[in-house]
Amino acid sequence: MIRATTGGVLKSYRRNLMNSFINVNKSRDTVLSQRNFNSYAEDPVSAARAFKLRKARMTVESQYAVCNDVHRKFQTGWNSLESINKLIDTENGEPMKTLSGTSLTMLNDPTGDAREQLTKALDQISQTIIQNLNQKYGENFIFSGADGHNVPFEIKNDKLYYRGVPVDAAVPTVVKGAGGAPMGIDPATGLVAANGTTYVKDPSSALIKRSDFDDIVINDPTATQPQILKKNAVPGDPQRFNEKGEPDDNGDYYLNLDEAETMTQEEYETAVTDAKKLKYLMNEKQLVDIGLGFQENENGKLIESSAYNAALNGLTFIGYGLDSDGDPKNIYSLVQKMKEIGSRVKDGQDWTKADYDEFDALVKKLEKASSEFKTEFTNMGAGTQKLENNVELLEDNFYNLQEQYSDIEDVDMADAITSFIWAQYCYNAALKVGNSVLSESLMDYLK
Repeated sequence: MIRATTGGVLKSYRRNLMNSFINVNKSRDTVLSQRNFNSYAEDPVSAARAFKLRKARMTVESQYAVCNDVHRKFQTGWNSLESINKLIDTENGEPMKTLSGTSLTMLNDPTGDAREQLTKALDQISQTIIQNLNQKYGENFIFSGADGHNVPFEIKNDKLYYRGVPVDAAVPTVVKGAGGAPMGIDPATGLVAANGTTYVKDPSSALIKRSDFDDIVINDPTATQPQILKKNAVPGDPQRFNEKGEPDDNGDYYLNLDEAETMTQEEYETAVTDAKKLKYLMNEKQLVDIGLGFQENENGKLIESSAYNAALNGLTFIGYGLDSDGDPKNIYSLVQKMKEIGSRVKDGQDWTKADYDEFDALVKKLEKASSEFKTEFTNMGAGTQKLENNVELLEDNFYNLQEQYSDIEDVDMADAITSFIWAQYCYNAALKVGNSVLSESLMDYLK
């Protein structure tokens, strides 16, 4: 038979009372924090799973923020391009319809009056196009490639520049020697010179047949002869060319320097540098993580297919550089060249056949540039829709991860509150039992 002593009862009571107190505090913390555990030691397995889910959720949240920002930028840019598209497109598919409704295909009038009027209208439209391509999203320019802080397009002396580089920049076609380097000439002597500071542009329009040149010498030796390019090694020996304008010792053509178009070495090098800058700007990218994998290869270089290019280059839409005829490819410069041709014709006078043909050729090129704009505009619309779909996908992914994370860490509040109330009830009951059952000792009175 075990004897229950006062000391033993008090010791057991205090231990149970303390356990009730601990349970009350633990239940209260659970209700206040709304978490199943507050440290890794409380539930290592669940804590490890929750850590992985939290990391995944933070990654998706970051991807969602980036993708949503890029989508809004593209959507704003698409709206600007849509305004341009309305200016250069019609319902029946005829490109570049003017404000008055006259299309480029109706320019074949005999006097050219409609051409002059239309050129003025197109000039206003081209100005509007550049203004729309200088639109901003927030504090950044939309169509400025990877550099959103500087205005993309500027017009200086009727010339269009993209981030300080001429949009019509292209490597000039000049006569080159056997080694592929530009053939320099001495403008004073007309001799081919290794250190010549003048280059000859595409000589096709300045070539003369050897037979024609020789006829001048034979028939009338006193006649003024064309100044032809001569070799430096043999000053009296003319530099011969083939029909393509390429240096050829067996060629049947000479280059008439009196008619050849030339440029200085400095001009050539500047044009080459500008063309390289333009090519660099066109290939500029701004790769961001929108949830496509975003990983690096074994060399630590980003795999571009795992990222998204958020850079928008305005040149992609209006064109850049020069074609094989030396004419600009971009809409603005084409319109300016048409405007220049139109200004040659005096009021009331007819157009010359040369001006008419040149203008007509530019009309076709402007139609082509407008068609290419529409293609890029359509492609951007598809890209904008892809971003919108990805935003929705990331949003769904975030909520799914949030739900899984919540199932592990978050408590059932109804159950937590019930447990807290029950623990508090047990604690209060323990206190009441202690006051009712346990009698005070003599020492309690003496205190």
